[in-house]
Amino acid sequence: MPARAQPRAAEGEAPDASIEIQQVRVGVAAIGVLVGGGRLRSGGKEYGFTVRGLALDGVGVASLAVRGEVFGLQRVEDFPGLYTEDATDSPGGAGARRLRNAAGVELRLWVERSGGPLRLSEAGITIELR
Repeated sequence: MPARAQPRAAEGEAPDASIEIQQVRVGVAAIGVLVGGGRLRSGGKEYGFTVRGLALDGVGVASLAVRGEVFGLQRVEDFPGLYTEDATDSPGGAGARRLRNAAGVELRLWVERSGGPLRLSEAGITIELR
């Protein structure tokens, strides 16, 4: 079933998995180097992944910590891909950023950051399993 036809996660629905992302940028704006990655916890297992498309503005050292819930994850193979922000008015909790990939996997992310504002690439973020 196409991702657009799949129902969105309902408020109060239990997540299929959880994620954490930790990244650090050292340098000045676009010249800086971003290092880090994330962990997906699903079915009692943990999977490492990389993230591209997150940006931290500012000078010096900036760190980013994100925690989140994953919905619509039937198979771990559906987790990687391009996620774009869901701009619709749907449940997710105060301050949650909602992203969705073509396989219908939905992320609800809560961002804890320091050292500059967080930006998502206009194209979205790309997640790849390690």
